[in-house]
Amino acid sequence: MREKCSIRSLLIGIAAALAAGGGIGFLAGEGKNQGRYEERIALLEEKNELLLARQAFLRQEEELVESLKVVEPEAEEEKAAEGFVLLEEGGFVSVYQADRKTHYSSTGILVEELPIELQEEIREGKVIEGEEQLYSFLENYSS
Repeated sequence: MREKCSIRSLLIGIAAALAAGGGIGFLAGEGKNQGRYEERIALLEEKNELLLARQAFLRQEEELVESLKVVEPEAEEEKAAEGFVLLEEGGFVSVYQADRKTHYSSTGILVEELPIELQEEIREGKVIEGEEQLYSFLENYSS
């Protein structure tokens, strides 16, 4: 009986040693894999930080570009800026931009030769809406 116990003990000891040795090898392999996983996680965290920084930079760049954009005038202001004003200057009709300050053209049309109602409009500043209407006026009243 004693021999059986010692053989059993021996076999159990061998099995335990093998199991422990294999387990240590397994655990050692797991330790290597754990190190790789930690390296990968560190790289991913670094990439994530770089991506977040890049996104923040792009947002700031978009905000800067937006702040530098020129504000477009309203449609009515554009239309008015495209128009003209006829004014009397030295007895002749002169053409100014809609702002009444920028001289556009001088004409050879004498104000006194125009119909009286038109003379009054020109003295007050006759508004012409666009180039087509301006050229039509100039054709009609030029000699």
